Amino acid sequence: MTVNYNVQFRKVRMKAIRIGISIGLVLVAGLAVGQSVTEKDFEKQVSAGVALYKQGKSAEATSLFEMLHKVNPRSSEVDAWLGFLYLRANQASAAIPLLEAADRQRPLDLEVQINLGNAYLLNGDLDKALDRFRTAARLSPSMFEPHYNSGTIYLRQKLYSKAVGEFTIAARLKPTDPYVQNNLGVAFDNMKSLQNAADAFKKAADLKPDNITFAHNAGLALSKLRRREALHYLEQALGDGTDPAIALALGDAYARVGRKADALKYYEGLRVAEAKNPVFWFNLGVMRAQNQDSDGAEQAYRRVLELKPVDIDALNNLGLLLYRKESFQEAETLFDKLSGLNPGSISTKLNLGAAAAQAGDFPKAISAWKDVIRAEPKRVSVRLDLANALWDSGEVDGARFHYSEVLNLQKDNAEAFNGLGLCYLKGGKLAQAEAAFRSCIEVDPKMVSAYNNLAVTLQRMNHVQDAIKILEKALNIAPDNDEIKVNLRRMRGDS
Repeated sequence: MTVNYNVQFRKVRMKAIRIGISIGLVLVAGLAVGQSVTEKDFEKQVSAGVALYKQGKSAEATSLFEMLHKVNPRSSEVDAWLGFLYLRANQASAAIPLLEAADRQRPLDLEVQINLGNAYLLNGDLDKALDRFRTAARLSPSMFEPHYNSGTIYLRQKLYSKAVGEFTIAARLKPTDPYVQNNLGVAFDNMKSLQNAADAFKKAADLKPDNITFAHNAGLALSKLRRREALHYLEQALGDGTDPAIALALGDAYARVGRKADALKYYEGLRVAEAKNPVFWFNLGVMRAQNQDSDGAEQAYRRVLELKPVDIDALNNLGLLLYRKESFQEAETLFDKLSGLNPGSISTKLNLGAAAAQAGDFPKAISAWKDVIRAEPKRVSVRLDLANALWDSGEVDGARFHYSEVLNLQKDNAEAFNGLGLCYLKGGKLAQAEAAFRSCIEVDPKMVSAYNNLAVTLQRMNHVQDAIKILEKALNIAPDNDEIKVNLRRMRGDS
């Protein structure tokens, strides 16, 4: 029987986790003050506020600058500092009017532009934030932060091509920043540019090896590309945890490099977490089968079909497994269902024919093999299976036709000669039967059944002595063959 044992490992589908976008806050420095005594006192208070901030006393610094703002609500220095402190405390809505006031007086101040842009960004005013970051980039072409922050905005707006452009500039200006590389990877990933995404994620993870998120993104992207180096990052990302996405990818990666036991270990540990995931159960079935656990594989494939009754791969693999276990009737049922779902699949028709024949369902086997032959007429082994099934079903004319077609395709096929001889013998065409059986023996001198069939043919032609000689030759080839012994005694007239 012809059976297709092609079992494919289905890839696991996962998405990269993306880190939150960090924004750089810029400390304002170099406050300009006037020369009067009052202004000098005011300047001392401003310096005191700066000192408090630098000592880590942000609350005290904020209170002092709030007082100074009441004293002089038009001071750009105080507006800039107090806006910065509010921004640092995540009070973007409070920071914006102060930083806007500072901007009106100091439109070319780089720090004010960046801090105002960050405040707009935190407040969700993305277009305004972009405008400020563009201004900052013009004011300081060597500064990477404006491009980084512009990239984060384009990510939020799902303008991934523009995000790639900004992050690429940021990466050129500061190639050692892992966050730039990671977010560049996110932008590439959303553009379906997996190779570029994986390279960027890998750089981020290499720049900051202790960051689990970077290792996570690198591992998953490299795993999708089936690159062996994915293992390093996946192992790093998993650590002592049980992240299902990483464990699934790690199991997949181990399987690809032949570490079947390690692959199975991670999958077995996810049975509860992935209880309703048919993809997981399919891969678990494959891994169990690879580890010689056919009962466990059967259980996993059956679980897939409980969750997804029309899963083509699970139907195929379970059918093959049951065929190997000689559960032919159930295998036939599965392949029959699969054939209905995937009517153009030749391998499914082959498997259906083989299982049906083994189950004794010759009409189903014949129908399946005829479909194969119509699609691929030169399949010798399938045509031979079809001819044998037709013979066993009593369809002698059909069997003879296909045995003849086999010999047209393969002139030295002993089984086809033997089958053709049987068809002629059945139809009483003894001379043709004799010629076919002799051709069979010439091709395969050890095919004992052909000797026996030839002897029967010769006996019917009243060539009994010739028949006896043929059976004697057969007995020398197969001394323990009971059928030859019985026929030989009968033709000799032995009691």
